[in-house]
Amino acid sequence: MTLAPDPTTHDLPRSAAVVIVGGGFAGLATANALWRRGVTDFVILEQEAIPAFHSSGRNAAILRRLIEEPTTLALAASSYARLESLHEEDGAPILKKTGGLLIGNATFIDHLWTLACAETSLGARRLDRDEVTARVGALADADFDAGIFVPGDGVVDIHGLTRTFLAPVRRCFFPQTCITGVEVDNGRIAAVETSRGRIATDHLINASGFGANAVAALAGLPPLPFQPVRRHLFVTARTELVDRSAPWVWNGTAGYYFRPEGPGLLMCACDSTPWPDDHPMDPPVDPAAKEDLARKFFDLVPRLSDVRPTRGWAGLRVLTPDQRFIIGRDPRVAGFSWVAGLGGHGMTTACAVGELGADAALGVPTPEAMSPARFFGAGVVA
Repeated sequence: MTLAPDPTTHDLPRSAAVVIVGGGFAGLATANALWRRGVTDFVILEQEAIPAFHSSGRNAAILRRLIEEPTTLALAASSYARLESLHEEDGAPILKKTGGLLIGNATFIDHLWTLACAETSLGARRLDRDEVTARVGALADADFDAGIFVPGDGVVDIHGLTRTFLAPVRRCFFPQTCITGVEVDNGRIAAVETSRGRIATDHLINASGFGANAVAALAGLPPLPFQPVRRHLFVTARTELVDRSAPWVWNGTAGYYFRPEGPGLLMCACDSTPWPDDHPMDPPVDPAAKEDLARKFFDLVPRLSDVRPTRGWAGLRVLTPDQRFIIGRDPRVAGFSWVAGLGGHGMTTACAVGELGADAALGVPTPEAMSPARFFGAGVVA
């Protein structure tokens, strides 16, 4: 199955009840949720030739449900039931349950354990140092106090997830189609202008990730306080130091993670460098990032000190000041909704995020904790 139809094979409609801007996990999951509710009069506009081209397709594929921010943790937990039921056409599961191993100092682990005890669906287990190193021997000399193992976590086939979301809504997906304007009539969304023509619509869902504020500006809305940050991922040469079936490992205190990837490891130093809005949405690799990562592992995980990263790439995470997503209707323009600021958790929470995006389109109230209105009048937006 290819990821996207040829844009020349079907015409852009001149009207649609809902226009979704963005073909990453946020937009595709919202479209999929609408379709499963029987709503089919929508279009998905994506400027690239394929879906999930940018941040959605450049992540570490790690499904981690035990997240420090409680609202996001709840979304990850509610998303999980559907995510683990998804399969490719050949029957292969989208989620490979390797388990997830979070480690760190005692304060960090105590905090996470309190959250884990409140979210019993995780089935989390607290581990001492010996229990951690029994699972991943490469951590024997690493700097940490304890760990938490979440058995159902693992690694997601991100391209399989994209195909699964896209499959029933392919005829509504329009690649290589840019939004160029938004018509607002008497305070309501009336139409969107695109590189392929005008679409009359009552509702616009802004799921455009890094470009969310640019889309809002087309509707006359001032920016919300998003902060894009660059993060690097690297893959190493072959190593036998970590078993291929090992869980992913994430040190939340020192800031690094790794997991098996092919014959080597996928490694990240959890770098988080602000990336200005006027820079490209596909950031280049910082030449110093590879050495920074190698130095961190040399200092903190001695048994992996000889494992050297080879190829790497960079992606963007779009953060908010309170680390919560922005999902829901914008009261300043009727018919304008946000599904943005997913902060690197878009894959893990996608199924739940899609349901909330569909709620917003259909007029169902979404949680106030994620409302764009929480930033109004705070000196952040006009």
